[in-house]
This record gives sequence, C-alpha cells and structure tokens, in this order.
Amino acid sequence: MTKHNDYYRTLQVHHDAGQDVIDAAYRCLCKMYHPDLNQNPSAAEKMKFINIAYGILGDEKKRRIYHIEWLKNQVVKPASTPTPTPSPAKHTVRDEKLDTDLAAKVLDEFFRDTVNESWESAYQKLTSVDQNNIPREDFLEWKKAVSQMYRLGNYKITFFRKYQNCDYAGVIYPVIYQFSVALTEMQIVTGRISEEVTQKYVAFNGDGCRVCLGYLDLKPTIKKFKYLAQALPKMDKDEIFMKAVAKIDPLTGVLSLSGFKEQAEREMLRSCRYGNPLTMAVVTVKPSQSQDDTLEEYQLDACISYISEILCGNIRKTDMIGRCDDSSFGILFTETKQEDAEEALNKLLELCQKDDFLSFQLCTAIANLNIGDVELSLKEAMERVVPREKVKEETSPLEAEEKAAKLGKYKLSDILGFNKRGKNHF
Repeated sequence: MTKHNDYYRTLQVHHDAGQDVIDAAYRCLCKMYHPDLNQNPSAAEKMKFINIAYGILGDEKKRRIYHIEWLKNQVVKPASTPTPTPSPAKHTVRDEKLDTDLAAKVLDEFFRDTVNESWESAYQKLTSVDQNNIPREDFLEWKKAVSQMYRLGNYKITFFRKYQNCDYAGVIYPVIYQFSVALTEMQIVTGRISEEVTQKYVAFNGDGCRVCLGYLDLKPTIKKFKYLAQALPKMDKDEIFMKAVAKIDPLTGVLSLSGFKEQAEREMLRSCRYGNPLTMAVVTVKPSQSQDDTLEEYQLDACISYISEILCGNIRKTDMIGRCDDSSFGILFTETKQEDAEEALNKLLELCQKDDFLSFQLCTAIANLNIGDVELSLKEAMERVVPREKVKEETSPLEAEEKAAKLGKYKLSDILGFNKRGKNHF
C-alpha cells in the first residue's frame, strides 16, 4: 500500500475483526501510549494516529467506506517470511468439503491443546506469519497469564464462511476459513461461568492448515492479565456462595436487606445520572392477635409469605422488592413520581387485602429516595408508617353466599377441581 494509512495495522487488528475487538484494541493501546500514562515524547504522536484510526474504524459508516478504499490498495505482496506465496492452483484440485473438515480439525486440535495446557503444541499450529510476529516465549507467557484468570471448558466450532485469495498480514493465502467458536469458560478467582462466541480464522497454505492468531505484539496483553491476576482478591468459592445467598430472604425468596440495599444504591446512582424520579415505599405487616398461642408463632411468617407472593406477582419487572426486617417490605418504584407510586401501592395492597383468610393489618409509608444511606432511609420510613384502612366492598346476597361457601382460601369447587387441573394441592 502506498500513500494510504492502514488503520487496521495501526490498531493491530485483523480487517475482519468485530467491533468489540476493535474497541478492546483501542482501549489497550490507550493504556500504552496515552501521554498521561506514557512519558515518552513519541507517545503523543503515536496516540494521535491511534485516535485517527479509531475514529474511522470505530464508526460503522466510516469503516464501510474506508474498507472499500483499503481493499483497492491491497496488492499481492511477497511473503515476509522465507516461505513462498502459496499457489492457488494447488487448492483447486482438492475436495472443498475435505479442506473445510481439515481446517476445522486443526482448529479443534488448537483448542484441545489449550484445554490441556499443551501450549508448545498449540504454538506449532500457528501460521508462519504469527510465529514471526510472536516469539514462542511470549506465546507461552501469554497462555500462562490467561490460565491464571480463566479456565476453558467446553467449546463448539461451527464453519461460517471462506475467503479466497485473502491477505493475512501481508501474505496472500489461497483460502482462509472463518469459524464461529462458542466458548464456555470459568473465571478461576470468582468461580463464575460465562459463555461467549468468538471468531477464529484458519489459513490454507497449499500444503496444510494453520491457525491465525491475529496479534502483532502480546506484551501489552500479558501485562494486562498479570495485573488482573494480582489485583483481584483471592476469594474462597464458599465465601462467594454465602455472599450470594445472604442477598436473598430464605422465607420469601425476595431480596434481603443487604440485597435490597445494593440494588437500591445502583438505582439511586442511575436516577441521579439520568434525572429520573425514584420513589420508595415501606409496607409493614401486623398480624392480628390469635386465640391460639401455638398458631401465633407462625402467623407472622404466614402473612409475610402470602403478601410477598402477591407483591412479587404484580409489581413491574423494573421495580424491586426486599424484606427489610421481620415484618416489613421495601418496594422501590423506578422512574416513578411519588403520586404515581402511591397509586401503584394502593392497587398492590388492595390485592393483598382482597381475601380475609389471614387476619393482619398493613401499615405504609412513601418516601422519595435521594443519594444517601439506603438503610437509614428505610429505618426512617418504617418509623412513620401509618395503618391502611381496608376498603370495604359492597357485596350482593349472591356474592355473600359464594363467599360463605369458601373453605379457607378456596371455594369448594376449586378444591374439587384441583386434581383435574393437575395442581394436586393435597
């Protein structure tokens, strides 16, 4: 290429790289060459070209226009290695399906070596271009650094497409195969399992297939993974599990106080950032006195379970509910003004008081939630809750007769029909 800036080379990415790869490459280069982080006099000039390249490749429309120009400037170059440029004619006599299967097999062996930590064997499967750009010692150090953070589990390789007479790092290959690879990996420190889909390329050089690594320099990536391995706390898996469990109330399955507080703080920051209203409500449950002392012990739990089931089944998906103490719930109405929250709360409580098979009284309070201590705001709201009067509905004689026919929560017809509907409540 003459008088043409190769922005792909500037950002050190393949010309078919996805936008996420380009973004990641730009962030990595910024950490290396930004004048605030790199005092070398040439860093500012280097950063200038990096910004120009990302300004083009980071914009979908600009990249599409640039890519057409980039293709026009591609010429067949002599290989940068002693290996001669492969001849396309050798490939035409081979069976296309066999070549695709061979490429998939080589890529599968590459990932199998990665799973088994046979990194020397994996390095031998790279193209000669990659082996020239990346020394073996850097490749092994990179794999070891990554293995301290992540462990590769399952992977699934799917053929996507092929490119003929394709340029890869200055070498023209007769065919380059593109594969979509679904990976399942575990973050070793936290034990978190994640899945992602990445694109991998295999080049056919006339005699065999080699995996395209796509890196020009692994040193920045090695430094990043080593830093992450040192920076992340060494947490025990049991400790992580217990922290996750502590955020859920065991009786109702809603958020516990700590879980509700964590979620509410996030919503508070989001509300301040975008200027959206945020309203919090507190609902306190006070069971009525029971004639039987043995039942009174479980009456609060029964009321709490019943009310939480109704609240969870009827609040919006964007709203949150948590159990703040033994007898109170906190409800966070996101992007909701106070008057609208009061209306929504009344509808929810009407549903809670619709049936009278459990005897309890509900006390409520509404508060605007601002930046501050969520737990303190909840405590203040619970101190000023006021009883809510149950709305009395006028019932016709027919409705009164139907209501009298109920056994507990259900009508007689409901109970007789349970088995027909497959509920098997008994």
